[in-house]
Amino acid sequence: MEKEKIDVSPLHSSMKKKAAFTLAEVLITLGIIGVVAAMTMPSLIHKFQNKALETQYKKSISVVSQAVLKAKADSGIDNFAQYCAYYPYDINSGKPYDHAKECYEILFKSLINKGINSNYKVTQNFVDRKRGEIIKTYNNKQSVAVNDLAGIGGSIFNTYAMPDGSYISFEINERNIYAGIDTNGSKKPNKLGHDIFVFKINSKNDALAAATNKPEILSDEELDNIEYDEGKEYVKERAGNPCNLTSSQKANGIGCSYYALKNECPYDSSKTYFDCLP
Repeated sequence: MEKEKIDVSPLHSSMKKKAAFTLAEVLITLGIIGVVAAMTMPSLIHKFQNKALETQYKKSISVVSQAVLKAKADSGIDNFAQYCAYYPYDINSGKPYDHAKECYEILFKSLINKGINSNYKVTQNFVDRKRGEIIKTYNNKQSVAVNDLAGIGGSIFNTYAMPDGSYISFEINERNIYAGIDTNGSKKPNKLGHDIFVFKINSKNDALAAATNKPEILSDEELDNIEYDEGKEYVKERAGNPCNLTSSQKANGIGCSYYALKNECPYDSSKTYFDCLP
């Protein structure tokens, strides 16, 4: 029987060679993949992190809203926020926030089923952030201290650890009930307007509302012209309720709850709030 002949013609040999990749081709391909990955991965990671922050934010908002509704129902008071933030015009006729202790008791029991002590604090799960934990501004330009936020600050710096790892607290001050939220607790980024927000309870309908009016962008000249009493530097830091990319104010981010509730980007109307975090 005649053996099958193998075609070793130049054409057949050329086709066999083209079926494989050279080392140079493989290295070039891997290099291109590496460059594309290096360009796209930071953006993908940033989007993933922002999506996680958005999910945690929505959960914390729901927890606070339900706690306030329960507190209102348990108290039997229709205008709950107005009642709790009552501050007599003539404080000689009574002490400021006459109903504060009662309201703290109701609010914290509705939130974490614990009462308060004589200092209006829940002793268990209390977190004192003034002792070294650094909080940053919305644009990461400044570190934030409790004094930079004045009456709003207590709801962020004197807070309580929830079972899911978030921090939530209430503060009755400046004729409002403020609700401070850190959606992921001690985990980073620990920035105002990213994972840390301040809201207030609307005195008209007891619903969760932005802590401030619509933020403004003030120039350095406008900020320098602000007059304030000694020891009240927070007036300058909070001026305009900042939430923007350029402000160097130490309270930059307290106005972000305004945009977060509306789910609007502070500087790009075509984007949602968490899609445009810096």
